[in-house]
Amino acid sequence: MKKLIVTFFSAVFLCLSISAIAEPYEDALRATVRITNGKAGGTGFIVASGHKGAPGKQHLLVTAAHVFREMAGDKCTLIFRASGKDGQFVRKEVVLTIKKDKELLWKQHKDLDVAAIALDLPEGIDIKPFKIDQIATVQFAAEGKVRVGQNICIPCFPANLEANPAGWPVLRKGSIASHPLTPLASAKTFLVDSSSFGGESGAPVVIWQGERAYVVGIITSMQRQTDKSKMPFEERTVHTPLGLGIAVQSPFVREVIERVEKKAAK
Repeated sequence: MKKLIVTFFSAVFLCLSISAIAEPYEDALRATVRITNGKAGGTGFIVASGHKGAPGKQHLLVTAAHVFREMAGDKCTLIFRASGKDGQFVRKEVVLTIKKDKELLWKQHKDLDVAAIALDLPEGIDIKPFKIDQIATVQFAAEGKVRVGQNICIPCFPANLEANPAGWPVLRKGSIASHPLTPLASAKTFLVDSSSFGGESGAPVVIWQGERAYVVGIITSMQRQTDKSKMPFEERTVHTPLGLGIAVQSPFVREVIERVEKKAAK
């Protein structure tokens, strides 16, 4: 009987542990959206604005700056999900204006490939935006909360692939491959040990502390090896992916968010 009771409580503890670990993964997926214009595409994530003086635009879309630059025209489409019948999800496409009268409506970091734009979320979508305090600060790395070898997850759209017709992102996993991550001035970017493809740019690099997800970086590119060969009648250039993504550290994401919030408050 005693053994049965121990086994029962062990099973309960395991289920609770699995639930606690799974929740941050799902939260990260729910905050992530696909950005596309039908040809070019990337990944973005939604952050709830912490600025009290920004009526209307209470959320921000964060992505890699080159994702916006590659969008032809003044608009792009965001792929959200909404609850449908019988517990199923359906895709909900929303047009976002990113340029007006040749003026860019999004803000970019002065040195890095990070951008953000204020937006109103449509009604009826299933989303759980990251809160501003979930975007890791400088102290995170300084206190060892983010470090080399640490497990991470990346909700994204590799090669513009959606996980299903509803438009959910694909969840990739890996680890932080760079050391040291401080001081920030000499470690603006870091490597992620995870295969990276086009379409993943703008994806959040997420860790979890306890039961809460934190964004510690944003994917902007991939690391690859380039080999060139030259023969009498042929020249070839071969790019070989190294299975490494390049991410900008999250404190720089916070800097861009602050720029957008200041503009919205005017």
